[in-house]
Amino acid sequence: MLRVLQHFLPIRTALLFFGETVILTLLVGLGMSRHLWDSLRGIRGENYRELRLALGHLGMGELDAFWICILSAFLVALLCQVAIGFNQLYEFRVSNSSTERSRRLVESAGAGIALCLVCVSLTHAWDLRRVLNFPGLTYTQKLGSLVGSLVLGFLVLYMWRTLYHGMMRRVNLNLRVLILGSREPAHELAQLILDQPEAGFEVFGMVPESPREEGEGAGSSIDTPSVSFSPMGADVVSGSMASPRTEALILDTLPLTARKRNGEATSLESLEGEGSLLALARDNQVDVLVVALEDRRLALPIQDLLHCRLGGRDVREREEIYEQVTGKIAVAAMRPSYLIFNEGFRRHPWIDLIKRGTDVALSLLILAVTSPLILLTAIAVALDSPGPILFRQERVGQDGILFTLRKFRSMRVDAESATGPVWSSEDDPRITRVGKFIRMTRLDELPQLFNVLRGSMSLVGPRPERQHFVDELAEQIPYYNLRHIVKPGLTGWAQINYPYGSTVEDALHKLQYDLFYIKNHSVLLDLSVLFSTIKTVLLRQGT
Repeated sequence: MLRVLQHFLPIRTALLFFGETVILTLLVGLGMSRHLWDSLRGIRGENYRELRLALGHLGMGELDAFWICILSAFLVALLCQVAIGFNQLYEFRVSNSSTERSRRLVESAGAGIALCLVCVSLTHAWDLRRVLNFPGLTYTQKLGSLVGSLVLGFLVLYMWRTLYHGMMRRVNLNLRVLILGSREPAHELAQLILDQPEAGFEVFGMVPESPREEGEGAGSSIDTPSVSFSPMGADVVSGSMASPRTEALILDTLPLTARKRNGEATSLESLEGEGSLLALARDNQVDVLVVALEDRRLALPIQDLLHCRLGGRDVREREEIYEQVTGKIAVAAMRPSYLIFNEGFRRHPWIDLIKRGTDVALSLLILAVTSPLILLTAIAVALDSPGPILFRQERVGQDGILFTLRKFRSMRVDAESATGPVWSSEDDPRITRVGKFIRMTRLDELPQLFNVLRGSMSLVGPRPERQHFVDELAEQIPYYNLRHIVKPGLTGWAQINYPYGSTVEDALHKLQYDLFYIKNHSVLLDLSVLFSTIKTVLLRQGT
């Protein structure tokens, strides 16, 4: 799994994406620069004079025009890949099916060609000579050549994807994992990896701990907070997480407690010889050893792990792999030592400045594009039910500072007069007819763009909550207030990964996603969240 600007990306997905970028750029670049080939080789064809006049009018030579064509072809490739991404063709569970791949690639071709034609037409109308422009071609020639090049490009992409998926079935790019542990934490991690093969990991086996002694507890650390509930997948569970599939992964090898040497002198043979962890990893092409012990004090073989690390094998904590597979921070990792010493949770003035500039620019762009929708929504809310058009409410912002959030009103004015502050539900009877529609299409959120411009919110971040709910959740969920170290967002990592929820367990799950976002925040992650949000709104998928 690659890490690009703090964003985890499976290797096979990265190879597929970059391969398609190269293919589309080459095919479109060559197709849209054919009129320049003879001139670049010094051949004066019948259209040479017209070409020179056209390029002279633009103030550029043939070589400059050629590189502008290649740059524009690269931008066209990215636009087409946006359409491919909207059709989920970079998700291997979808793309692996030949039927789904064919159907969705045809849809992507239609949407991608339409998007490119619109963008090229806009740049032509605005006279942008170096962006999405193909110097030396008339407007009609541009459109005709672009359609032909893209049709050929998508045909080649279909053949490339068929070949690529065939290769992936023969070439295993997954990291081979050896899990140290055989109790609940190890079984849960193994099950997560088995359930999500697209994450890029493959479990070789689990090294057993010693059998639990009678009366032995689960083991705890003095700085690990207790959690009174245990939603599935939140890393704290009651009962066994073992399944027949994970039980079958337990290896018939020396238990970890028997390998632990408390300061005893050890020979090189015991650390590298037959039966050692290093030999087990080396003989079975294990890439990563993952420590997933229930109690490290009893079973952590320090010297063996050190020898594996120095022997070229990667050694990681269970929580790190859990993050990469699930996209959230495990409850077991929500302890001071992990949050203090682990990589991430960085705040830098330059990053904040870039994020602020991006927020302002994109907010102004979205407001300009959606201004007709904002006007129509305001009229619809006013006609549907009595009361103000905008709903104003105090929410908790960055560093716990209160601010006034603005939304289009989607509920009756007296929605909480009898109940007081309560979470809204999916089919809440207090929601008006227009309110149901603007919630489903997210139009009710558009006035929050003014909160973004004022600086009290960001486009991407944890969703802001009311003080009443923050106080209530902070009492029940450890480190809940950590989500307030960044600005709240119009959308967020939790919103695109977790469905609508109105319980404390839902809040815990969302906190795990929010902390993952804060820990791994980057420009690329923000763009990924925005892209997924747009896809959700347009296709009415997800939350």
